[in-house]
Amino acid sequence: MRTKNTIYNLLADVLPQIIIVFVSFFRVKIFLEYLGTEQLGLYQLYAQILSYLSLAELGLTGAAMYYLYKPISEKNYKKISAILSGVQRTFRYILLAMLIIGIALTFNISFFFKNDCFTNTFLMITFAIAFLSNILGYFITPYIVMFDSSQERYKYILHVQILLIIRHLLAILLVVVFKNLYFILILELVFSILQNVIIRLLFKKNYPKVKFTKERDYCFWKKTKSLIPHKIGTLVANNIDVIIISKVLGLATVVVYNCYYYVIFNLSNIIGRIGNASIASVGNLIVSDKIKSYNVFLEYNSMLFFIATVICVPLAIMISPFVEIWYGKEMLVNNFTAIMFVFLLFYSIIRIVLNTFSSASGLFKETLICTYSEIAINLIVSLILVNYIGITGLLIGTCSSLIISEFLIKPFILNKNIFNNKISKYYLDCFKFFIFIFISYILLYFIITKFSITNMFMWFIVGILIFTINLLFSLIYYKVINKINFLSRIEILNKIKFVKKFIS
Repeated sequence: MRTKNTIYNLLADVLPQIIIVFVSFFRVKIFLEYLGTEQLGLYQLYAQILSYLSLAELGLTGAAMYYLYKPISEKNYKKISAILSGVQRTFRYILLAMLIIGIALTFNISFFFKNDCFTNTFLMITFAIAFLSNILGYFITPYIVMFDSSQERYKYILHVQILLIIRHLLAILLVVVFKNLYFILILELVFSILQNVIIRLLFKKNYPKVKFTKERDYCFWKKTKSLIPHKIGTLVANNIDVIIISKVLGLATVVVYNCYYYVIFNLSNIIGRIGNASIASVGNLIVSDKIKSYNVFLEYNSMLFFIATVICVPLAIMISPFVEIWYGKEMLVNNFTAIMFVFLLFYSIIRIVLNTFSSASGLFKETLICTYSEIAINLIVSLILVNYIGITGLLIGTCSSLIISEFLIKPFILNKNIFNNKISKYYLDCFKFFIFIFISYILLYFIITKFSITNMFMWFIVGILIFTINLLFSLIYYKVINKINFLSRIEILNKIKFVKKFIS
């Protein structure tokens, strides 16, 4: 049942997201053409600023999910109702706090800009609309927590994804017709309201026995105090760069940064659904069988490194040609900076196994050291280097903080609290994977120098060639080092005789 629910969650989450990614690339290109770099940069900056308001959530959703696993497995609807009622009441106070912060930001939004590109009235109105659209999502948090904790994310996420696709398509139409940011933000507000209504209806349909009552259980607060720093760390790692760029380098540079980051973000968003789809299943596994969980951890790690290698090695070579053709030569960065962007995607993939196991086992307090070191390194290095080497300095700060805080520290915490095995096996596996990545990149980079990529058709053909070569080499290498077993979990592949024989 764990595997079945994980697959359902993954399919409902990932397949529509792939469509969203393709639509989004056209949307950004059209926004750039019809809104210009300043308005597009403003729109992108708002998204980063508003993401910081999620700090008010205090990590409550993750803590609530942790405490819901057991009553859900026991079908204890009284306990479930009490916990969700506690979450609902808590979020009412959080929304009040967010409203106060949002009003303060609205009247001081010009602080985040290097130059006065817009009037204060325009900034205040557009930010206020974006803010309202953002906070509406917190009204449905208790409902989403229930779906996710029950391993039934697929029952609502498909509806959300379809709404998002329609919203993106309408946004493209509106920006072409009106060439104005107001209409885009109003559209997002309308769709946020629609999403709230739909998820509430789905909750009532799927969980009729769960009621919001006067009896409230606030047990999730026990974990929340340890989750707050984790929330801050995640936000700093993912969202501080754009705000620093806007303040130090200007909105035009925000657009250059996002031309690359948007590719990385969308791919990371799709692949990150693996962690979202599996976290409840892993939590159930850890509770029932810690010995088996270690083998699953290693196999999961092998799978994620394989996915990261297959995607990121070709991307490191092909991302700059794509940006040049799709957005224009003026949006290009140097090769080293492009590789740093791709590394962010690479690490966002391989860290899934660490985050999934630490979250599913409730190790929020134990992993605080990872969060504190990530925040400190990222901010210090980024703020120093941005003044000397611009975007590259920001990326160095972000990448170095991730390597030190997570890759070098978190595995030891998991080993101590869950696995009780020698962590050297994990690092030995990683070393083998990194060796192949380096060799594959050098080989593919040599191959691409033989081609002249001047249009999207040529980019696509060369990209398919590079991807295919890398995929075949990866399969052979993982087979040689005996790390291909994860493929056996995909039932459809086991039905193909050649593939089944290759795996075995």
